[in-house]
Amino acid sequence: MSYHRSLFSSRVFTKIAVTLMCLLALALPQMVSAQKELGDAARVLMDKYKGALVVVTAESKVVTTTDGEPLPTKVQQRRTLGTTVFPNGLIVCSNSALDASVGLVQQKVRLQGKDGKPKIVTVASAKSEFSKVEISYGDAVVLPGRVIAQRPDIDLAFILPDAAAAKKLGKTFTAVDLSKFATTAKPADNVVGLSRSSAVYSYMPTVIMGHITGVFKGDRTYYVTTAGTAQGIPVFTIEGSPIGVTLERIVDGKRSGILGTLSAGSIQVMANLAMEKATSGK
Repeated sequence: MSYHRSLFSSRVFTKIAVTLMCLLALALPQMVSAQKELGDAARVLMDKYKGALVVVTAESKVVTTTDGEPLPTKVQQRRTLGTTVFPNGLIVCSNSALDASVGLVQQKVRLQGKDGKPKIVTVASAKSEFSKVEISYGDAVVLPGRVIAQRPDIDLAFILPDAAAAKKLGKTFTAVDLSKFATTAKPADNVVGLSRSSAVYSYMPTVIMGHITGVFKGDRTYYVTTAGTAQGIPVFTIEGSPIGVTLERIVDGKRSGILGTLSAGSIQVMANLAMEKATSGK
């Protein structure tokens, strides 16, 4: 009896194994095909928008007030990634990555007092005065620019390249049209992030495959994705619609150290306001 039961179990197991192998053989080509389609779509996006990916270098001095002696003023240099979002070259980037004054207020700093004794002061206010902004486009073109608007509360900064310099070099701009944003993006959707590498690899354009892990809806919509791995980079659906640009989340006026992809629709509205303010001179 035991022998027959063992034989029966062995036959059942073999049939199950054969069935699973057959199913896998049928599914594997479809899986490979789907993966190839995702890869092809990502490469198309990178080829189309790599010119919109910029490296911004900004020099500034941070002016502060404290509850005691002022901090010494030093020239600060920051380098970060940005995304061109208007045909005139307007760039969106992370304000906290660009502005050295972010996060200084209420910080305690140890100073050497005028009497030679160490003192602890608390920063009451801090503001960066930008003296130089350079924009690199990855095609040997470097343009001067200026910061035209900052929104520290949502970690946004807008930079406009110098139009005369662009015209002189015959530079035209590749832009991500945020007005054509994805309206139905939801958790588990596949997405593509476009970025640039570090200086070690000459800031070459790179692609990050990922998916949406969650959608946060508060005053503004943020997408949490595995493709939004750096500040200032655009994230797209596989179909090519932008879902937004990745920034640092600011909570109750303070940096969180956590990235989130702010919705393209929100950024588009604020980009329009930044340009209106810049062109009106107000």
